[in-house]
Amino acid sequence: MRVERREGESVEQLIKRFNKGVVAERITKTYREKMHFVSKSEQRKEKRRKAERNRRKRERTFTRRG
Repeated sequence: MRVERREGESVEQLIKRFNKGVVAERITKTYREKMHFVSKSEQRKEKRRKAERNRRKRERTFTRRG
């Protein structure tokens, strides 16, 4: 991630813009994921767990509204 300092821009504004870019591009998330090797089977298990959590979350919000 690289940002160029704009004319009249303070260092605080530059850092804030840099941090927004890092978050938008999900750089830190990608970095954390690549810190440790995760096998394909573990990736599939995690994907299933995440899908189940999302399904339960949708179920809860649906029953509250309806």
